Amino acid sequence: MLNLQEKILNLLALTDFEINKMFRRKIAHAGIAVSLFLTVLGALGMTVRMTKRPNKELIGRLVSEMMNGLAFSETILLPGIYMLLPMIIGIFSAASFAGEYQNGYIRTVAIRPVSRWQIFIGKFLSLSIYSYILLVILLIISYLIGSLLFGFSGDIIVFGPAFMGKDAKIFIMPEEIAWGRLLLSYLFAGFALISLSAMFLMFSAIFKKTAIATVFPLGIYYTSYILSTLPFMENLQRFLPTRYLMIWKYTMAENIKWDLIMHDGIFLIAYTAAYLIIGCVIFSKSEL
Repeated sequence: MLNLQEKILNLLALTDFEINKMFRRKIAHAGIAVSLFLTVLGALGMTVRMTKRPNKELIGRLVSEMMNGLAFSETILLPGIYMLLPMIIGIFSAASFAGEYQNGYIRTVAIRPVSRWQIFIGKFLSLSIYSYILLVILLIISYLIGSLLFGFSGDIIVFGPAFMGKDAKIFIMPEEIAWGRLLLSYLFAGFALISLSAMFLMFSAIFKKTAIATVFPLGIYYTSYILSTLPFMENLQRFLPTRYLMIWKYTMAENIKWDLIMHDGIFLIAYTAAYLIIGCVIFSKSEL
């Protein structure tokens, strides 16, 4: 029992060490800056569309009239979670693990009286925390900018087909439940980023070179994402790593799809566990 407590304390100490080291790196602040840039650019594009190119169609008018801080935060999550944040997490994972293979820093950490699996899991936990920090910053910045430009709160128009498929409806989400749905969507988006962190760390342990550990898993992620949108790939899509990453979208259904959240969440946990086990085994057997 004492040995288990000691291992947990060592793991927590390693995680704290990795977090402190993480925020001393410029790349961590670059990720935050890119999130800010995405939000500002999105706000600018939305403002120009609403003021310079008024849409006469019903949906266009509804978007313009119902845009507010809540709606803007939800809108900015879509490109963030699909494209931007996976790229930031991928680059940061490679820099914080594979990069330490190349500069020899990982040897310094490994001479401490801790297991290699603890080092690997400590890095995973620190990256998971960093993922949620990025999401919280994106949420706060997007809500503040959206509120200043479009109003603090209000109802949200949800494009159901974009989230739940072509048979879903477009509907208006009342303000009283929009807050909860917004927070839930960001919460589950972080769950998806945690799984990506595990995948990127696994490839860092496999390749041990920053360039390859960045390009290869990002290539797998974006290729998987492209394949998941092709209609003739239905039989393959259930096995793609991106199939279960968009678990957050079920919170934006007219009635939250808890059964689908549970189904996709189980697969996401299984994928994450597999990434961590493979990464720990490879790292434990690697020469430093």
